[in-house]
Amino acid sequence: MPLSAGGVAPRLHLINVWAAEARLAIAQRLAPNRNEVAAALEVLQLLSLKDCIVTADALHCHAKMAQGILDSGGEYVLALKENQSALFADAKDLLETVAAREQAEPEVAKGHGREEQRAAVVVPAEALATKHGFPGLAALARVELRRRIDGHDEKPLVRYFALSQPFLPAHVLAISRTHWSIENQLHWVLDVVFDEDRARNRKGNGPQNLAILRKLALNLLRSHPHKASIRRKIKHAGWNDDFLLSLLAQMR
Repeated sequence: MPLSAGGVAPRLHLINVWAAEARLAIAQRLAPNRNEVAAALEVLQLLSLKDCIVTADALHCHAKMAQGILDSGGEYVLALKENQSALFADAKDLLETVAAREQAEPEVAKGHGREEQRAAVVVPAEALATKHGFPGLAALARVELRRRIDGHDEKPLVRYFALSQPFLPAHVLAISRTHWSIENQLHWVLDVVFDEDRARNRKGNGPQNLAILRKLALNLLRSHPHKASIRRKIKHAGWNDDFLLSLLAQMR
């Protein structure tokens, strides 16, 4: 890996693929020249996505990604923002009009002094697929999140999505929530439990190889039926050889 102008090797840029229901990391790809869009398109070619719904941030909401997901047999729910300016403008106009008169029954969640209400609206949008050259676009969705923390209302958060199928609003809410599991069940664990951000290896294939090993270790730990946190399982494996062997043997 080449050094930067300051003599320090640049940080590794990886695309991770997360199987949300299984809670497993199933693929990674090094971003060529830190181009995450190109890496995401490359990693799609490694996957069979039949009966899968692929979610991604707005960076990956574009025609090539949509086509790549469809070619791999999957469906998509892609976050839609101003980087797709023309499609976003049409989507916002269409969805805001419908949301004003057809707001769905909100989904309510409470806990830790916080109350959240989410509501979704889904509208057909096949005509926009042709207009904007967006493969497979079948519907658009609007998700509104309202939070009350310790009795104080926060400003509502509205997000928009491009859908390859006209999913029901309740399904869209579930998908949008599940998308964020990659943050607290993969990225957070790698950063906080495995100390990935403090890793000093920067040269050659070392950073990429160790990133693979961390995810393999995380998959082993998470798949083990023992009811303990990831951190406690790591300690237990270091103290107890029988538990360590059970970690390695439980994957078939």
